[in-house]
Amino acid sequence: MEVKMLLLLVIITAVYAENCSYIFDKANYHKHEILKADGLPTNLVYNPNTKDLHFTLIDIETLQNDNVQTKMDQYVLSEGVAIKIDEINGQAAAVDVKNDKVYIASDKGLYTLEGNETKLIGLNDEDIVQVFKPANSDEIYTVLFPDSEVYAVDLKTFDRRRIENIPCAFIVIVDEDGNIFYECDSKYVKMLLRGFQEAIEFVGIPKNSARALALDDKNRVILAANDGVYWLKADSIIPKKLMDLDFVPSGIAVGDNKIFLSTSGHIYEFSSDDC
Repeated sequence: MEVKMLLLLVIITAVYAENCSYIFDKANYHKHEILKADGLPTNLVYNPNTKDLHFTLIDIETLQNDNVQTKMDQYVLSEGVAIKIDEINGQAAAVDVKNDKVYIASDKGLYTLEGNETKLIGLNDEDIVQVFKPANSDEIYTVLFPDSEVYAVDLKTFDRRRIENIPCAFIVIVDEDGNIFYECDSKYVKMLLRGFQEAIEFVGIPKNSARALALDDKNRVILAANDGVYWLKADSIIPKKLMDLDFVPSGIAVGDNKIFLSTSGHIYEFSSDDC
């Protein structure tokens, strides 16, 4: 009897070690695939109100061909089903948790998403490639093609102001204190502290390794890079590594104590619930 109990304990321990082998911020996490996709899922955004995951799916063949426009579509993953947002060329999404709104950035302007229907609300005919909605502001931050300039847009008047001290951005996020974190021209990750004129560069993150930014439930700025996941602090130029990765990420979202990471062909969910 004791031998059987010991064997069962060994099996349980082995299964636990296999399923909970990822460490995020000193806690064990279990990884499982929630979507297999034909393309590159990126621009992940989690909506805690609906438990939906918004993402952009990029066609890899057009991404690698400089002679054609990159094909991309906007999706929402709801209850395990990926639903394409039709009628617009969606390129990114942003969630306003407080006001329960979802914004879609497209090559023809800024839309809201209500159910599966989209409505154009502003920035008509602007090609918006990135978008982020801070929780405590009536502004939404947009990155406009082709110069990748960053604008803060008033959602009531749709007046916009360019963030002059950021030359360009391919990924951008704003914390609740108004500090802007961004990466420009495949170089290094920087932050522009609120009220300052000069951006500060984070050290220890290799050039051309930053892939995506997200805010977690604790208002921490989380970076997905080639070698892992980092916490970027506004009071330090040295990032804190929270997690090692064995794949190159293309997107990240954090919410409800879960981490969502995408890579070519896959979206994974990391959870500590079963650990």
